[in-house]
Amino acid sequence: MKRLLIEEIEKLDRNFLTPSEAAKAMGISKSTFYRNYENMKFPTIRLGKRLHIPKDAFLDFLRYGKTEDK
Repeated sequence: MKRLLIEEIEKLDRNFLTPSEAAKAMGISKSTFYRNYENMKFPTIRLGKRLHIPKDAFLDFLRYGKTEDK
């Protein structure tokens, strides 16, 4: 699996990432992400059955290991 780089995330034209994209950036499987996302140090937003990860908060998490929001 090719890892999603910070530079690639920054270029996305939307403000949210999918769980698949977040997992790819972290180097874990999507199922591992879903099992652990509630314990991770970045905010997530559930809209019905869909889970969205705010891009800026996730980038802060990747860069600094924490976010301003959580």
